[in-house]
Amino acid sequence: MFRELLGEKLYSETVLLMSEPEVTEIRLRAGRNMSVRNASMRKISSYVVGREDVSAVMRRATRSSLYACQEELKAGYLSYSGGIRIGIGGEGVTESDKVLTYKNISSLNIRVPHEVKGCADSLKSILSSSGNIIVLSPPYGGKTTLIRDISRILSYVMDTLIIDEREEICSDSYDFGPLLDIISNTPKHLAVEGAIRSMNPEVIVMDELYPVRDGAVVGEIMRSGIRLVASAHATNPEDFFCKAPLLRDCFAYAVVLGYKPRAGSIKSVLRL
Repeated sequence: MFRELLGEKLYSETVLLMSEPEVTEIRLRAGRNMSVRNASMRKISSYVVGREDVSAVMRRATRSSLYACQEELKAGYLSYSGGIRIGIGGEGVTESDKVLTYKNISSLNIRVPHEVKGCADSLKSILSSSGNIIVLSPPYGGKTTLIRDISRILSYVMDTLIIDEREEICSDSYDFGPLLDIISNTPKHLAVEGAIRSMNPEVIVMDELYPVRDGAVVGEIMRSGIRLVASAHATNPEDFFCKAPLLRDCFAYAVVLGYKPRAGSIKSVLRL
């Protein structure tokens, strides 16, 4: 999936550490050793990444046109085919408290998505209910993988709309049911506004709620009577609803993920 993006040298260094199907994250930091992660461990390569390595990956990721990717760069990431997302580290260019772009890019975090069919099977009892579900974990905790599989299950029995704001949930290679619709590369508030009126979904699935920014979006979905499955960064419901008290009554269930025995393991399912 990521061979073309990395180029032969970096790809060879990656698969020396672990097999391609295992890889979930590749870190390239100029002047530092390359590191690779899977769901349960991190390995550090003896290969020291050069600035030319970072630049070469950036050229491939942007298809040699940084200008065409400015909107994504403002948010500190790039999207690549197959649902890969590339986090950017470097020197920010700001104006009036807004990031315009990044320059002198020195580090890349290449996140490689995986389909884990069946990882949501243990949730079928709450998926068959009518309650809204929030999936919680810290970063790199498996939220997107789980809601992808939740979407697969629901899309066999309900009209399911995935709002894939950063094109991380869906890919042509993933298996979904026949009742699936996707709105991608569109901010949640813009996607929901049109989708409620025109797509008539029974359930909406979205990743990475930000309470301050997305509270109004959740409220609009609630008022429409459409069911919601969403994810957010938090270690537990108390942590999340402390930051988002107005959303406390919007969800019936919280699914909390942990890192043991591997990232994405379901730690608890709570009735709210």
